[in-house]
Amino acid sequence: MPFQKNTDEFVSTSENLFPFIESLPDAVVIVNTDHKIVLVNSRAVDMFGYATNSLEGSDLTMIIPDRHRASHRHHVNGYFQKPVPRPMGAEKRFSGLRADGTEIPVDIMINTLHLDGVQVAMALVRDVTYQRELEDRLTMESRTDEMTGFYNRKHFKSQLEAQHSGFIRSGLPASVIMFDFDHFKTINDQYGHAGGDLVLIDTAKIIQRELRPLDVGCRIGGEEFAIILPNTQLQSAMAFAERIRQLVERKEFKVDHHSFHVTVTMGVASFSTEDSSYASLMKRADEALYAGKAAGRNRVVSQDSRVSQP
Repeated sequence: MPFQKNTDEFVSTSENLFPFIESLPDAVVIVNTDHKIVLVNSRAVDMFGYATNSLEGSDLTMIIPDRHRASHRHHVNGYFQKPVPRPMGAEKRFSGLRADGTEIPVDIMINTLHLDGVQVAMALVRDVTYQRELEDRLTMESRTDEMTGFYNRKHFKSQLEAQHSGFIRSGLPASVIMFDFDHFKTINDQYGHAGGDLVLIDTAKIIQRELRPLDVGCRIGGEEFAIILPNTQLQSAMAFAERIRQLVERKEFKVDHHSFHVTVTMGVASFSTEDSSYASLMKRADEALYAGKAAGRNRVVSQDSRVSQP
């Protein structure tokens, strides 16, 4: 068994250390200052899918995903220069690489010891797949609308703020579309809340099919929606909004034995050099939306008040 010296550093040999690490509930990977794996336990073998003799003597990078390799080598070097014990949870997002090329979310605890007279780092590696999935699910739930699956108002504002920062830094264009349904109260009155909910859900599906991976669809209020279009000038955003307007107008909604159609009015705005924050962009898009309502609804209006007739 390893024994403790005057500090928090442990001293041992491979022979008497192996029974100790084999008894631990986590995978153990011991690495020397040359980034070579010198000792593993059976849980590490199971976790990474390599035979013991394939792991021991190999470079640590074989179990590190490509995108982490350069930074991980830097961190290991820094750790040996200043070996401060790192507890579980101190590094929130890290992954190991299995032999089959798949990644596994892990948490790591590191400490130093002397093994066969050489300083090494002992890493306890824990599979945190369940915890990571739970964390991701809770994070997603906190920023999405349960009914439509679109992002909520809080996420909409944070993403719009990020787009404004990108515009300030590099001039990358971004546009936003804000819209709601014409006479939505009438829909609820005639077809009940089931009819209103159907309209919201099916419209979100229509929009989702049209969005690019970088676009952000949001439900920001009861029947209010917004779409963030990164790298998109005003003219292109207007064309996209008109396509959505037409798709919604043509959609036949059915509740029980009733069929009906709905329309939307949309306001479109893009960042300008005069915007000190994302709030001014939202204000212009909102004003364009209300201008469309005043002009007769079922239309797209840009921030410069050019009205697209249906």
